[in-house]
Amino acid sequence: MAVTYQHFLLVGLLGAVPGLACAESASPPPVTRFEPAPCPKLPGADELAKASCGYLVVPENRSRPSGRTIRLMVAKYPARSPEKQADPIVYLAGGPGDIAPLDVNGLIAAGFLRDRDILVMSQRGTMFSEPALTCAAIDNFNRELLGLRFYSETTERAHVAATRVCHQELAATGADLSAYNSTESAADFADLRRVLGFAAWNVYGNSYGSYLAQTLMRDHPEGIRSVVLDSVLPTTYTIPGNWQITRAGFDNLFQACATETACNAAHPHLETTFTGLVNRLEAEPLTTTVSDPATGKDLKVLLDGGALVDWLRNQNYAVPLLRAAPDRIDALAAGRPDAIEAIAKDRASRAPPPGPDVPALGYGLSYGITCREDYPFATPEDLVAAGRLAFPDYPASIQREGVGGWAYINQDCREVWQVPAAPVTMRQPVTSSIPTLLISGSFDTLTSLAGAKAAAARLANATIISIPGIGHSVSPASPCAQTVVVSFFVDPGAPNTSCVGALRPPSFTASAQP
Repeated sequence: MAVTYQHFLLVGLLGAVPGLACAESASPPPVTRFEPAPCPKLPGADELAKASCGYLVVPENRSRPSGRTIRLMVAKYPARSPEKQADPIVYLAGGPGDIAPLDVNGLIAAGFLRDRDILVMSQRGTMFSEPALTCAAIDNFNRELLGLRFYSETTERAHVAATRVCHQELAATGADLSAYNSTESAADFADLRRVLGFAAWNVYGNSYGSYLAQTLMRDHPEGIRSVVLDSVLPTTYTIPGNWQITRAGFDNLFQACATETACNAAHPHLETTFTGLVNRLEAEPLTTTVSDPATGKDLKVLLDGGALVDWLRNQNYAVPLLRAAPDRIDALAAGRPDAIEAIAKDRASRAPPPGPDVPALGYGLSYGITCREDYPFATPEDLVAAGRLAFPDYPASIQREGVGGWAYINQDCREVWQVPAAPVTMRQPVTSSIPTLLISGSFDTLTSLAGAKAAAARLANATIISIPGIGHSVSPASPCAQTVVVSFFVDPGAPNTSCVGALRPPSFTASAQP
């Protein structure tokens, strides 16, 4: 069965909260409306306790406005400065399918956006929206994947079987799975601004949220004062492009180590060593047992070449992990048990925890977007060619599939999640004069500076900054990026980017190991 979550009863206590209130009316409620409600209790989202919440009610499919409605959880995090500005920031979470109240945590915890309320809405199909299109079958498979070959026919069959169970279960609920996409989500956010009565707001999109922000700029530009795109995914993105993005992130990491005297002395052939490990482990995998961080029980973890590539891609989420990566790679090549255990634990920590009531990805939205907006615009042959071009020295078993978490997505879309393709016009760069700040991290393996430049191609008032030594989700980890963002919101036409030129990647040291 799909992952369940707690439903919260509506109350009228928040009716007087500015910005999250509905006008009283004796008439039946309109289809699109806001309903105040208590904020959900969510482990790891402490800031949510300080917010005021409710639900935006919208049509599930706007081509059938009198049909079924869905409810999207909205949270308003109050400004922390007494000099509060009237125009809030609306945060668009990544994924697609991430849990918005968790995704925004890093941004809020960094504390640099203090003079505006921050609005967060759980996108349609994600946790705390209703319905939440989560799937225990896929989460369970992703835990089982830890003990399987990353790329194999057996793994492919198990992966697609889990996707098929997910699709069957979600379709059985009556959900219109073709309505869970970026076009409808952008319209949801446009409705949110109108229903809450904001004349203007500022849009902050992170990762996939940056792609959604561009969709919002194109389809519903009204009321957008400024836009920040962090870790930019351009509208021209396709699944095979992940290979080149990964290559750029790996190259930047290896080159930064080669440039630093101490790192180059300790790891003089880092890229060659890593490529050798990928080939060696793909031919002869390592198997180890670690303690499951979710249950405390023993957990089998298999490390082959595909898993190793996926591990290095995922180090881009935290600077300490990136700083420790060169030492981890050489230690693994030397067969050190501590390195094997550390890498296995890292992989185990990223697997979905077991249980029916834990936060989970909104797979209905994730597959709806990917299979409508990404998959149709590149062939399986394009995917193979991209893998070979990006990493010609990797084994064919790795090259011919999607990299990391994109493995088998073509099969998922072709065989299971058969939704109509998006209009070709959706793939074009967005044309806009809205002031836009685009932020890239040099070690990012999920989005790239090239993607930021592609997104900015037709943005008349675009500013691009690249922060060295940072991976994915740049602003929470970079004081310089935070300074630029603050100045941008003060004056979107002239952000202060002077700190960027003096930046250098953080040093790679053994003491940086997490």
